Amino acid sequence: MKLLNLRFALLLLSAVTAFAAEPAVVPTGDAPPEFRGVLIIGTDQRFALSLPNGSRTDWVTVGASFEGWQVVAYRQAEDSLVVKKAGKELTLKLATSHVGQTVAKATIADAEDVMRKMNFDSMLDKILTQQKQASLTMMKRMVSGASGRGAAPEDVAALQQKVMDVMFSQMNAESLRGDFARIYSEVFTKDELRSMGEFYGTPLGQTMIEKQPAMQQKITEVMQSKMVSVMPKIQQMSQEFAQEQKAKREAQAAAKASAPAPTATPAPAATPAATKN
Repeated sequence: MKLLNLRFALLLLSAVTAFAAEPAVVPTGDAPPEFRGVLIIGTDQRFALSLPNGSRTDWVTVGASFEGWQVVAYRQAEDSLVVKKAGKELTLKLATSHVGQTVAKATIADAEDVMRKMNFDSMLDKILTQQKQASLTMMKRMVSGASGRGAAPEDVAALQQKVMDVMFSQMNAESLRGDFARIYSEVFTKDELRSMGEFYGTPLGQTMIEKQPAMQQKITEVMQSKMVSVMPKIQQMSQEFAQEQKAKREAQAAAKASAPAPTATPAPAATPAATKN
């Protein structure tokens, strides 16, 4: 699960988002949009702009337009976005929660809706299949020449496969879906899940979903390479530790054997009994 946690961490740590209270439904007219969120992935920057009545949200880039308002610049230090329309230029501050605002708690249904837009089952099955194969490959490398001596190679391979099957028996989309939905509903608010769903509904969001398994595989390959590269050092450390422990035991045994036998302490002389005259 650590790699799965890693997969979600890479996605969530790349986004800096904040959300405003639900605005009242008012005619939009020429009112400027609301700046609702920022998504940064590498050099790609996307900005969530919403209609004042909250009926529509799009993720746009610098130079793109939303309802006639062109995004001119993003000022990261100020958490603001410069937009222009018909010669009129405005600076939009990133919307933040108002003091005293009640944050709506997310429900399992809110989380499940986001997971449907993420194609959760398909994406997780692909990631787990890749991870299972990667773990099996790494196990073979780690135990090669270090264990299974005297056993037929096909028997060792069969055992390794059985171990992987047991390890991943409970790691599938069907068994994990409910757990993930509960975690999402506990960690995120209703508005945050709604905004995530809006993002996954965009072309960029769908691209991230489609390419996530490939990215996960590349990350796994890098991690495997790092782990395998240090195995000789770990094996050497293990051998040195075993030698140190052996030397320590031998030194203790030698010290015990050479120690002089304890000298017997003579018993105190008996005190003669007093006699009466």
